[in-house]
Amino acid sequence: SEDVIAQESHDDDDDDDWSDRNTDNENKDEWKNHYRGSRWGRTSQSFNFDVGTNNYLEDGKFPDSTNSLYSVRPWGSWYVSLASIQRTRLGSKFFLEWGIGMSWYTFKFQKDNILIVKDNNGIQFVEDMRDVDFDKSKLSASFVQASLVPIVDFGGHSRKTRIWDGWNNAFRFGVGPYIGYRISSHSKIVYDDGDREKDKETDSFYLNNFRYGLRLQIGYRSTDLFFNYDLNELFAEGRGPKLNAFSFGVIF
Repeated sequence: SEDVIAQESHDDDDDDDWSDRNTDNENKDEWKNHYRGSRWGRTSQSFNFDVGTNNYLEDGKFPDSTNSLYSVRPWGSWYVSLASIQRTRLGSKFFLEWGIGMSWYTFKFQKDNILIVKDNNGIQFVEDMRDVDFDKSKLSASFVQASLVPIVDFGGHSRKTRIWDGWNNAFRFGVGPYIGYRISSHSKIVYDDGDREKDKETDSFYLNNFRYGLRLQIGYRSTDLFFNYDLNELFAEGRGPKLNAFSFGVIF
């Protein structure tokens, strides 16, 4: 009958509407999953290039205050680090930056004629009294280093801001631990006695094999700054002065 045909036609329309609604729901679910995956738990990778300066504290003071021979010049005492950094989203504006890389300490002494003398008891810093024109003296060490820094980024961006990005106007900061293992260290003194000479000695100088501390990162737009502070001492206990090293500079 016409009523039955109309009813069947109506049922077919309902089936089509139901099918369309299911398709719409599936598309919405797919979009939600994609959106959720792009914002939550996603990890991006970048390279951090840190450039800054080093110094250290002795009992909370700079060694310059006591005219110690191991006082350093901030200009020339460079800190350099290159690391592969992963950025994992943990929340809307909360991230975890973790990675591994290499770092290099250089401590350039205030006086240009400082020698590091090592014996079985420890090290001593003495002045080289040769009659030559001294240019510089320094102590350098390199480390394999890992870091783990929770970051609050008020912009909520899933990847680190690059120097050519202009869209991230939000403030970001984080504090977290790092640890490093020393793989090399040496001292160098440069002088001129008619020819330019370099006396380089590769040794441990009783430096601690491990260094660990806390790292602070602060950023705005395309500029990020860092501050590292070693919680353990630079030299092994009883083998050298009680110094805690720190570094600060710019992250590229």
